[in-house]
Amino acid sequence: MNADGFDKLTTGIMIENVEPERCRSLPATSRDLRAEALIKSDRFAQQRAAWECLKFFENTPATEADFRMRFAGMAADDVTLLKAFYNVKSDDELLAMICRFWNV
Repeated sequence: MNADGFDKLTTGIMIENVEPERCRSLPATSRDLRAEALIKSDRFAQQRAAWECLKFFENTPATEADFRMRFAGMAADDVTLLKAFYNVKSDDELLAMICRFWNV
C-alpha cells in the first residue's frame, strides 16, 4: 500500500461505464435487429392472444344478430385486448371488424 492508502496495483485504474466488448463489436444494425426481434416476438404473442379472442366467435351462426349477442358475452379484457390490437375505438367498430373477419 502506498502513502495515500491505495494499493500500487489499483493506482491509476479508471472504471468506466461502457458496453460490454461483445456488444461493441456488433455493428449498430445488429443491435437494432436484436431489439426489433424482441418487439416482433411481443407482437407475435399479441397476435396469438388476439386470435384466441377471435376464435370465441368460431362456431357462432353467421348472422349479425348472433355475433352481437356473442360479443355481448365476451370478457371485457378480451374486448380491450382486441380494441388495442386492431386500434379501434368503440365496441361498434370492433364488432364490425369481427363480422368482416368472419364474413358476416
